[in-house]
Amino acid sequence: METKTLQNNQVIFEQGAYADTMYEVNSGTVGVYAGYGTQDEHLLATFGSGEFFGEMGLVECYPRSATAVSLAPNTVVAEITSDDFASFYRDQPDKVLRVMRQLSARLRETNRRYEEACRTVYDAIEAEKAGQRRNKSIVSRLSSMLRHLRQSNANS
Repeated sequence: METKTLQNNQVIFEQGAYADTMYEVNSGTVGVYAGYGTQDEHLLATFGSGEFFGEMGLVECYPRSATAVSLAPNTVVAEITSDDFASFYRDQPDKVLRVMRQLSARLRETNRRYEEACRTVYDAIEAEKAGQRRNKSIVSRLSSMLRHLRQSNANS
């Protein structure tokens, strides 16, 4: 497992790049962005010491769904390959469990937000059927949920 010391705002991986690795933050902070460096740039998540990110690249070997960037000087990350991860099963099963818990928490939050979005859309449709004007709170809830769903998708 290779560790990298990064300077502030250093790109770790770019959205769209194919990947077969994930990372663990040893120290510092990492931000994950959609549309990094564009007018549509949006911070989706931040990760600190002991947290993992980029695991979809390791598991699926698909293009990255977001860009990861160091947010503090001297941020240290460990690059974890599939071979490294396989050795965790033998030598560090607690680390595998930590990765699984973090993934489970992200999935649980995504499910919660999805359910909330479905309820809000249902409320809007029912209000429309009843001939009611769209309520500002429903539009606000939908906008907020869309932002959160974008975050959830990119966090994976």
